[in-house]
Amino acid sequence: MNVELTLLFLLSGASFSISYYIWRNQFVYGLWLFWSITFLGLMLDVIGVFIYKGWDSAMISIVAAFLYIVVTSVLSFKFVAVVPTAKNIIFENMGEGVVVLDTKNRILDINHRLEKIVNIKKSDIVGIPVEKVTSEWLKQAIQGDGPVRYSITLQLGDVYYEVNSKLLEHEGKVVGRVVVLSNITSRILAEQRLGQLLQSEEKLLQTEVLAHMMFNHHQALMMIIESKTGHILEANKAAENFYQIPLVGRLTSELLEVPNKVLEQEVEQYAKVGEYQFTTRHRLASGEVKDLSVHLTTKVVGEMILSFSISEDITEKLQLEKALREAKEKAENANQAKDNFLAIISHELRTPMNGILGMAKLVLGTKLQPDQRESLELVLVSGEKLLGLLNDLLDLAKIKDGKLELECIYFSLQDMMNEFGRLIKIKSRKKGLQCMIHIEDDVPTGLYGDPRRLQQVLMNLADNAVKFTKSGLIAITVNVKQRLDGTIKLLFTVRDTGIGIPQDKINVIFHKFTQVDSSTTRKYGGTGLGLSIVKHLVESMDGAVWVESSLGKGSSFYFTIDFAVSKNIPDNSLLELGSQESNKEHKNIEPLKILLVEDEFINQKVAIKMLSNQGHIVTLASNGRQGVELFSVEHFDVIFMDIQMPEMDGIQATAAIREVEKRAGGTKHIPIVAMTAYAMKGDRERMLAAGLDEYVSKPLDFDLLTSILTKIDQERYGSGVKDDITNSTEDEDVLNSGYLEQLMTLCMDDVETVRAVISCFLDNGAQYMENIEKAVTEKDAIQLKLSAHRLKGAATYFGNQTVVDCAAQLEKMGNDKQLAEIEMVFEQLQKATEELKLGLKEAWDVLNQKI
Repeated sequence: MNVELTLLFLLSGASFSISYYIWRNQFVYGLWLFWSITFLGLMLDVIGVFIYKGWDSAMISIVAAFLYIVVTSVLSFKFVAVVPTAKNIIFENMGEGVVVLDTKNRILDINHRLEKIVNIKKSDIVGIPVEKVTSEWLKQAIQGDGPVRYSITLQLGDVYYEVNSKLLEHEGKVVGRVVVLSNITSRILAEQRLGQLLQSEEKLLQTEVLAHMMFNHHQALMMIIESKTGHILEANKAAENFYQIPLVGRLTSELLEVPNKVLEQEVEQYAKVGEYQFTTRHRLASGEVKDLSVHLTTKVVGEMILSFSISEDITEKLQLEKALREAKEKAENANQAKDNFLAIISHELRTPMNGILGMAKLVLGTKLQPDQRESLELVLVSGEKLLGLLNDLLDLAKIKDGKLELECIYFSLQDMMNEFGRLIKIKSRKKGLQCMIHIEDDVPTGLYGDPRRLQQVLMNLADNAVKFTKSGLIAITVNVKQRLDGTIKLLFTVRDTGIGIPQDKINVIFHKFTQVDSSTTRKYGGTGLGLSIVKHLVESMDGAVWVESSLGKGSSFYFTIDFAVSKNIPDNSLLELGSQESNKEHKNIEPLKILLVEDEFINQKVAIKMLSNQGHIVTLASNGRQGVELFSVEHFDVIFMDIQMPEMDGIQATAAIREVEKRAGGTKHIPIVAMTAYAMKGDRERMLAAGLDEYVSKPLDFDLLTSILTKIDQERYGSGVKDDITNSTEDEDVLNSGYLEQLMTLCMDDVETVRAVISCFLDNGAQYMENIEKAVTEKDAIQLKLSAHRLKGAATYFGNQTVVDCAAQLEKMGNDKQLAEIEMVFEQLQKATEELKLGLKEAWDVLNQKI
């Protein structure tokens, strides 16, 4: 009985203790309750045994109870010791950081994980109130009972923790608080990534919508094509409206006007590169054919190769371009036709004028009756007027087309004005007018400019002055307007005492085909072109022209032109052919054997008469082919070559003659002088480049022919001095030796200076020629221009016009980058330069003898 009762008490105490522990989660209190109940049960059991069975049995129960108490106590204490140790191990090694607070928010304990998170020791923080702790997250955690998120930054990067705070209660009372920090970095990063993905997806969706809208509503023709098969996967509205048929599913080859395998291969090849642009022709559903400009971009999308095609209808653009090209070609053809017409008219008018004026001049040189002479003089004056009108029309055409060329050469203003003065004084005396020409003393004589155009301006103004003046004076003056470094602005004045110009007409007289009134044309004649040409010429030379006039009292025409001033070259030292030369040169010309190649009968007669009268022997060829044949079998000193002839023109004949010379060894070079009625831009350059040496316009001028023949005669004798002169005195030899004559004048007869100049050219000339030859071989336009310019400048001082002209041609060819005929011009330059070197070496020997 007592055993059963004891067991009952033991089991009751144990079960009650365990239940209490579970309910309260208080292990110590449960263990105390277990001992208490068990001890009370044992005592009751001992008392019962003593009453009912005696002391002996009670003692046995006491001993058993004692043993039970001892054993259970030992086991209990061991268990109590083990339980806190396990609790501590779990607490310290938790993955979360834990803080335990009491009711006064003092820190009772923290685990090891929290120490690492906040980098603080437990001993430094336990027992300290939260208010004294610097961690804001802990202060926030104790303010509420919900979760608080807080981010702290470690050295390894951003780590996010979730702070959870929980109150501890016992029997309905708050006994403290526990705060747990959980690492939620992975969750936060996942949320952020998810947010980014959502944003990207939204943007992608927006972009896709926008791209789709642009694709469908763009005006360009857009298609997406599967490159391998050529199937159209998608097409925008503009493309389907353009082709007038559904496009999706069709092959691109179906859209072509005709199958084009070459284009398909090119597209396939360039599609691999990424981009390709081409033009093609497509046929629409209506049958209409359109020109398209296609830009193709290829991308690899998964296993597919897609091409994005953007096309533009360029049919109207191409039609417009074609129309513009045709219009341009028509305009160019019309312009060329006009040039050809002017050239033909010039030729056809100048040819008979050449005969009329030439024959009139020849007859006037014979013995005539006074009335015969007067009639011929009228014929000559009328012919010259007609020729002047023709020249004005040609000049006007050149000005209109921007083809008027100006020269910039050295000339003597004094000589030019003397020549102009002789002509205008003759016209003035015929009307009983006084003519005065005055050049101020401070006006330099040596200038660089275009003397022919300057004389043309003066002649037009002076002719008007003579025409509109009944009596009184014609005065031409030249003054210095302004001096600058190396240049000078001259003021030319042409004053008359004629009819004058009304003030309301002064501003219009420089217009084309304009005169003061119709009565002026009827009374004085003229076309109204002269002053218009004067204005254009002066302005082309960077000058200005104006007029002052009083009706009934006369007019004063003024114009200014800038010239470069020659600082080191004396007057009359570098004059062009046709300028005023000494009569001695004309008188000493030896008879020359001349080949005249001319098809026009009148021109033949005039030229033969002019040349024969000077004692020359003339052989006639009626066309270029005959001229070449005669040159091949006979010796001539010079050839006068017409340019426009049947069978073989002058250019072709010249080329054939040069070829004959080349086959003969190229040691001789016969001068060929072009005779032409052409008067268009570029004629001189074209003819000189073709191998001709000089250029004269028809009608032929006796003085100009004489000057050319004088030059050829000088070159025939090498130095320009005949053998009988070499026996004269030593001084005469130096002064008259060909290349020395000009140098001695330039250097003021200083022999040492002349020797230095010759030595310098002989040393540098070879280098100049090497540079030019290299530029010709390499087709180097810039080097050709520079080297030819240097040689031209150096050769100018020696009087060899061939070297200067050839170098000038090469310089212009280099400047214009027209290199097709540079080899031919360079050959002429080589020959002329060698001749110049030989002449300078001879001059050098003469100077050595002088010293």
